[in-house]
Parts: sequence; structure tokens; C-alpha cells
Amino acid sequence: MKVVRSRAYVFEGELPEEVVTLLEKWGRLVKRGEVAVYSMDSGEVKVKKVAEDPAKVVRRLYISPGCGCLVELDEVRDFEGGQVRYSLAKKRLCPEHQT
Repeated sequence: MKVVRSRAYVFEGELPEEVVTLLEKWGRLVKRGEVAVYSMDSGEVKVKKVAEDPAKVVRRLYISPGCGCLVELDEVRDFEGGQVRYSLAKKRLCPEHQT
């Protein structure tokens, strides 16, 4: 299974408000219409495909900034509906960001 690592990611759909708040703590999130570009100075974003069929693809995003936090998001690309959706799968915050 291929894993892509980077310090930036382009979100192509609506992000839950809780996720936006977390991402803005760790890096820069620039929104332009339906697209949001996220980048951070330290840490990484890993992307792994977890499910695929002709109608949709599900990828898991592991966002781990340098502080030790970890957020896992599911990205669902629905080809029939032409939508990309994101949902929070898991969240583990470091002591600094738990407050």
C-alpha cells in the first residue's frame, strides 16, 4: 500500500469546524472557495488509501505536527455525486494543546 508523506495538503471539500480549528493551531490554512491549502513548518501529513471501488475512494490522512499531536481524517471521494467529504476519525492531542 502506497503512503504519501508531505508537509502540505490540498483539501478539496468542506472541512468540519473542529478540524479547521486544530489545523490553524499547527500551521497555515488558506481557503479559496471549495479548496483549502494546508501547510506546516514541522511535522508531516501522511496519506494512505484504505478503500476503493468504482463509485468512491476512501483515504486516511494522518496529520502529525512536530508537537506530538495526531489527527486522523477520512477523505471520501464520491465520483457519482462529484463530492469530497472529510470526517474526523481520531484525535490525540499533546499536553500543550489539550487546554
